[in-house]
Amino acid sequence: MTWLPVAEFFVTGEPKAQPRVRVTKTGHTYTPGSAKGFKERVHWEARANIDVIEWDEPEQGDCLRVDIDFFLKRPKRLCRKADPDGPVYAPKKPDKDNLEKAVLDALVGANVLWDDAQVVSGTVQKFYHAKDKGPGAMIKIFRWEEEE
Repeated sequence: MTWLPVAEFFVTGEPKAQPRVRVTKTGHTYTPGSAKGFKERVHWEARANIDVIEWDEPEQGDCLRVDIDFFLKRPKRLCRKADPDGPVYAPKKPDKDNLEKAVLDALVGANVLWDDAQVVSGTVQKFYHAKDKGPGAMIKIFRWEEEE
């Protein structure tokens, strides 16, 4: 039993969290579009990278692991010479679970996942990006394979 790599890709741009569904006074529900651009970038990067390795369409029973490292915009207070050059953990909003939800929803929309319930394992981390890099997200997808 082992995790086999399916895809690994980097999505450039500021990561955006999946917003909560809102309800108007008249009872109409809607989802604010604040994460739309980021989700579209995830969608197209996923399609481009999955096609490269010729992974078949996802099946309903596949167990998947998705590891995601988010690199948020680095604040000016961490850009001094004395501050570390590499990524630094980011204990601020947006919440990591809402960031993860936006990525998983985009992967379902890209037909990389059948349903986000297929994701049974994975790590999600939030960092401020390195001084010489920009914001984005590193996404790694693995499929569970039973050994015979």
